[in-house]
Amino acid sequence: MTRGEISNALGRVILITLALMAASYVLLIGVLVLTGFDDALLHYTIATVFTLILAPAAAFPLVIMSDRIRLAKVELEALLRIDGLTELPNRRAFFEKAGEVFAEDGPISLMMIDVDHFKAVNDNYGHDTGDRVLRSVAQSIQQVVAGATGTGVKFAARIGGEEFAVLVEDLDATLADRLANELVLKIGQLPVRGAAHSIAVTVSVGVAHRRHGDSPDMVLRAADGACYRAKRLGRNQWRDADIFDDEPMPQAPAKAMTAA
Repeated sequence: MTRGEISNALGRVILITLALMAASYVLLIGVLVLTGFDDALLHYTIATVFTLILAPAAAFPLVIMSDRIRLAKVELEALLRIDGLTELPNRRAFFEKAGEVFAEDGPISLMMIDVDHFKAVNDNYGHDTGDRVLRSVAQSIQQVVAGATGTGVKFAARIGGEEFAVLVEDLDATLADRLANELVLKIGQLPVRGAAHSIAVTVSVGVAHRRHGDSPDMVLRAADGACYRAKRLGRNQWRDADIFDDEPMPQAPAKAMTAA
């Protein structure tokens, strides 16, 4: 037991001790009523002393163990929502957050981000380099999303394999598309160092916007469809699910989405 644990448990141990002392007095009075009140003071003294000694001795380990179990449970719950490789939130955490945000009114956009030719990276350079690529992409996504304008929720997660997802709240479609463009530009500018190579990394991004009655899964499927179009049209670009023109997307100025 550490000093901090003892300090945190002290208040509850005192309450437990007082409760046990009150219970022992009630029990003692019952015994005295049945057997007579001879040596009542001695009996009260024994009940008080034993309770004051035994109750804290038993309560402290139990309370501290309970605190440790509760803390371990909280830490385990947190780990279940974190991707171990990239340290981004995982798919479970993404949909939990999306469910919370979708319960509120206001504009919401979801993005599906897929690393281009990732299988070839693993095949040609090995899985260690592939892991390095995923960590680099995750870091870039986190930086761009965290720096986006606006005060709404901005949430990025790895939802499986080489796929990432982003949720942004309170951005209109134009600003959300600019953020998607910044993601493409940012990641494309940062080659990843392999064991003996510098690997150019690009992503394809699909964007979709919540309409009335849409669920997170519906919007993410639309974003996934837009991401597939971006890949089909050449990769290293973004597509909006609401824009069906298959001409190359104009590049919006990335600095427009950077917080001041």
